[in-house]
Amino acid sequence: MKDKLALIGTEWAGTQLRAWAFDGDGEILSSFHTREEPVAGHRDWPGRIRFHLAEWLGFSPEVAVIGCGDVSASLAGNASLNAPLPLTHLASHLGLQAGIHLVPWIGQLSPPDLTCGAETVLFGLDEANGSVCIAGHHTRHCVVEHGRVLEFSTEITAELRDLLLSHGTLALNGAGAQSFDMKVFRDWVERALDTDDSPPVFSVEAAIRQGSLSAGNKAAALAGLMIGADVAAHYDPGDEVLLVADGPLLEAYGFALDALGADVEETSAAEALQDGLFEIADLAGLLGEDKGAL
Repeated sequence: MKDKLALIGTEWAGTQLRAWAFDGDGEILSSFHTREEPVAGHRDWPGRIRFHLAEWLGFSPEVAVIGCGDVSASLAGNASLNAPLPLTHLASHLGLQAGIHLVPWIGQLSPPDLTCGAETVLFGLDEANGSVCIAGHHTRHCVVEHGRVLEFSTEITAELRDLLLSHGTLALNGAGAQSFDMKVFRDWVERALDTDDSPPVFSVEAAIRQGSLSAGNKAAALAGLMIGADVAAHYDPGDEVLLVADGPLLEAYGFALDALGADVEETSAAEALQDGLFEIADLAGLLGEDKGAL
């Protein structure tokens, strides 16, 4: 692999650190995924990245390393990268810290917002146009036109759901084992999509206490209610939406958008991220250059 290696791409988001080894054509030679403390917990986060890369590859890479996600937080004050913005500007504004090239976040002033890694996913979507929903731990609803990010909105729907289920009135304490019931999820999605009569979050707890919802389906109901409300707040029936997600979130947001009556196209967030890292590095002239071992 070493002789074909042209680029290392990394993403550190929350407690997840991922990396990909690319050849000169953008094909993935190998990949790596591990859990780590959040970047803010490491004074020497570049050192942790170097350690993991060497452990994974068996050698210190001598090609460029490009990173995105939470590692780019130190670049967030770059006022020149505010929406509306051509995505191609990312390649000419890469930061460099301890030998790692960082993809900067895109900011928004009104209302205040930051892409926090979603910009790299957008770059990998091949000139997407219109509404783009990037569903994840934080979900971003973006409007893109001919390679320009016009506006975006960050919703922490999945994170809020997890917090509600772990603390406070809706916590799972004593609720027993949870099972994901798609019928329950769909029912609460459809309730949330009725914006004239959308139930509040407490309705899930009330339904359990009143006996109309099984305690074992609390998580499914809450997910349906919150994802449905998220979708209803940002889209209308008939909208064309590119849904960028993987796994359960792809299915969940896909159903909610279908139930709303949107025209949905689906693609993988992981693949868009990989493509974005490679294409940004290519545009920045980093591919195959000997950078010296990290």
